[in-house]
Amino acid sequence: MSGSAARTRLRVRFFLLSAASLSLFAILSLTGCTGTLTLDSHPTPLERLQPTASVTPVWYKQPQSRVDGWEGSPVIEIKDKQLFIAHPRGRVRALDTECGCRLWDVDTAASLTGAVGSGDGYLFLGTHKGEVLALSSKDGSLQWRSKLSSEVMSAPQVSQGVMVVRTNDGKMFGLNVQNGKRLWVYETIVPSLSLRGVGAPLVVDGKVFAGFSNGKVAALSVSNGKLQWEKVVSLAKGRSELERLVDVDAELAYRNGILYAVAFQGRLVALDINSGRIVWAREFSSHSGIVLDEQQLYISDDDGQVLALDRRTGATLWRQNKLMRRKISAPVMHDGNIVVGDYEGYLHWLSVEDGSFMMRRIVDDVAVMQQPLVIDDILYSVSHMGTITALRVDKP
Repeated sequence: MSGSAARTRLRVRFFLLSAASLSLFAILSLTGCTGTLTLDSHPTPLERLQPTASVTPVWYKQPQSRVDGWEGSPVIEIKDKQLFIAHPRGRVRALDTECGCRLWDVDTAASLTGAVGSGDGYLFLGTHKGEVLALSSKDGSLQWRSKLSSEVMSAPQVSQGVMVVRTNDGKMFGLNVQNGKRLWVYETIVPSLSLRGVGAPLVVDGKVFAGFSNGKVAALSVSNGKLQWEKVVSLAKGRSELERLVDVDAELAYRNGILYAVAFQGRLVALDINSGRIVWAREFSSHSGIVLDEQQLYISDDDGQVLALDRRTGATLWRQNKLMRRKISAPVMHDGNIVVGDYEGYLHWLSVEDGSFMMRRIVDDVAVMQQPLVIDDILYSVSHMGTITALRVDKP
């Protein structure tokens, strides 16, 4: 979506498997809070809904994707009234957020990942070949490129003249935002089996926070990469490598001095941002992002349930289970409600009070699994085929 933790990029998740494991797991898919594998996963059918709210399209953009091959998991980013859409094959476009009008269009000739971020007048793009490309946000011209250690999988974040980005081999880099020169690198040990993809770093008050595939969260200084603290979110359990997956792969969240992190088939924890002390923890499994308001925390688990928790204690306040196995996106807050997309192209608005459905709208006939973005009360969603929809909630 801005290079912030509120954004979740559309990422197709596979396993990094050893050659010996590949044949065994190739036909299996991962589902469920317990991390079980199953060949039989039936999405919950949608029930008839009597809407209690409505939305109006601000604009709608269906790229030439269905004609010229633009299809394939594009990623959007918004900054300074510009919406950037990046296609895995290297095409990048900038649109005006108010009308959807095209501002510029370039072909980077690179194989792009879901790592898209912006800041200080740049649009940053990660590649499968381990590069970061910095484009001018004004016209899309290439400003610099920097070679890193492996695939760039997280959205770059910018703070204090430093661009922070993560690679899929457990490393986090701090680069000079003006020229891409490497300033520092932080490295962790990657387990032999881990989820593909990593969450974006979160930058707060001169510190950068990130979760890793070893089940840990680390806090570093943005300026020099010095480790401030490190905390275990979840310990690997079980006999098999699959059972021992504890990736902290979801986007982190922060509010009022507390950092929130969740591990796959592990725990959801609240940490003191200064010391890393655990304020509360509960068993949970998710690779989806976290949304906060003043009182509550909203998150979807690996079954597709959406939950509201007490932000102070982690206690469950409500649970919506009628979107299970619909491959929903990370949640986002829009006009006081929670919104998620699903694999059939629907957006669902849920009440923050009890999780009941307020309304739903279909925006495409393919998946909307990238977390929508909300800027100035307008919600922007992108489908798997690249259709962008801007929506505003109708006021009574």
